[in-house]
Amino acid sequence: MLGTYLEGLRARLGARGFEAVIRAADATCVLLAGGHPAVLAGPDGEADGFGSDLQREYLALLAVLITGRSDHHVVRLPGVDGLPGWAVVEAHVADDGVALDALCRQITVRARAGVRSALALESLWDANPGY
Repeated sequence: MLGTYLEGLRARLGARGFEAVIRAADATCVLLAGGHPAVLAGPDGEADGFGSDLQREYLALLAVLITGRSDHHVVRLPGVDGLPGWAVVEAHVADDGVALDALCRQITVRARAGVRSALALESLWDANPGY
């Protein structure tokens, strides 16, 4: 199944796009396998060579690698900062506006909690420069 998926990916993206997506997915898998967090997105912007189409294909490839299935959907969601982001969802969620809204709220809550934690740690470190 993976071989067929990768052949289709190469045909959709061409050699350059395919290589960018494979390299990004490989780096992410190495991080995840090592127990490290990974930001599941490539660099923004078409000028950087990793625009929204490649980001979507990257997430779709990660979903295939992680789940062993290709029946997922990549949907565009508004990000916490107002910029669009992507989410990988099952088919029944992709067309369910209520479920997608709930997913957006969950992502926003987690992102804000992460920011608050980072700011609290930064304040602690600033208050205790000897650490």
